Amino acid sequence: MKECTNVERITCIIDEDRTHNGEPLYRAIVEQAKKSGIAGATVHKGIMGYGAAKTIHRERPLGRSSDVPVIIHMVDDKEKLDAFSNTLCEMVPQGIVLREPVSMCLVRCGGKTLE
Repeated sequence: MKECTNVERITCIIDEDRTHNGEPLYRAIVEQAKKSGIAGATVHKGIMGYGAAKTIHRERPLGRSSDVPVIIHMVDDKEKLDAFSNTLCEMVPQGIVLREPVSMCLVRCGGKTLE
């Protein structure tokens, strides 16, 4: 059985090497989202990208610091994301934040829930 509901998604694109209070910014955002009761958050690491400054960001060899893009997706209802948006803006000094309506479907097969 499939259950779908209309929710919103925040997508935050930042540099991997950004920090917040001494920890990776992406980790701080996900932990704060969890504390705020946001339904779900996932972090993806980009291979390469560029933004407004047109500077190519990519992984660097030999373990040097990396500034590749990191993409954080957070999903919940509009009201919860409204409340979390101010916190997110305070945490992200530079980056891109997108917000869009999405349809979220949970699929249940044989008593198990697949998200």
